[in-house]
Amino acid sequence: MADDLRIPGEVAAVLRYYVYALRDPRDGRVFYIGKGIGDRINAHTREAGKDPASERAKLRTILDIEATGQPVELLFLRTGIDDEATAFIVEQAVIDAFHADGQPLTNLVRGHDSGALGLAALPEVIARHRADPCPPINQPLIMVKIQKGWRPDSNPQQIYDQTRGHWKIAGWVRDRAHYCLGVAHGIVRGAYRIDTWFPSQMPTDQGQNRWGFTGHPASELDHVIGTQVRDVFGGRVMYRRYLDGYPGAQPDQSPNEHA
Repeated sequence: MADDLRIPGEVAAVLRYYVYALRDPRDGRVFYIGKGIGDRINAHTREAGKDPASERAKLRTILDIEATGQPVELLFLRTGIDDEATAFIVEQAVIDAFHADGQPLTNLVRGHDSGALGLAALPEVIARHRADPCPPINQPLIMVKIQKGWRPDSNPQQIYDQTRGHWKIAGWVRDRAHYCLGVAHGIVRGAYRIDTWFPSQMPTDQGQNRWGFTGHPASELDHVIGTQVRDVFGGRVMYRRYLDGYPGAQPDQSPNEHA
């Protein structure tokens, strides 16, 4: 390895973490993807020279290339990555892209968290992350649809505020309902015990019999948060009552089913 190909300290400081590829000059095919910092990109060829008996596919490929008198081509795919965790993500994505295209690599490992977060077909990903059906709840409750105001980064207070009102709830329902579940996109996002009801003071709600409630998180129903109730809402329905208890959700039938 020529000294002028080593990465000087000031260059390494600019590169920070990076993702790189080793390419075979004989046919132009990339055979290894890695991530590193400093002079890591050069380490593989030095390792091959120190261990000529190695049977690892990567080092064997390097030795075969160098036996022809040609150097391994060292390519940066992305530099300037701030931290190692992000470099792992980029490395894994690039490795999986090669596998998705049917191009074999000599990497012994498919990349950080590849099995859980990496290359997979659509049905597998949906099955991997699909929510479990909500179990039966033997308590009088109502469910309200909050997805217009819900966001993936909503905090607990925001979910509570979206759930607590204001809803067009009849007096006999308010008298019997002990719990309220906030549901967004078919998934239970919050579960609350209802303490008291109050009429909405919003000008647009006047005369609409809309009510809100004060309450607190129902720790006894924590196990239903994150479960799916896709069989509950349809069309423009905004709330459902289950004053004799909720019988439990049906399992999802289709990967493309949405509420």
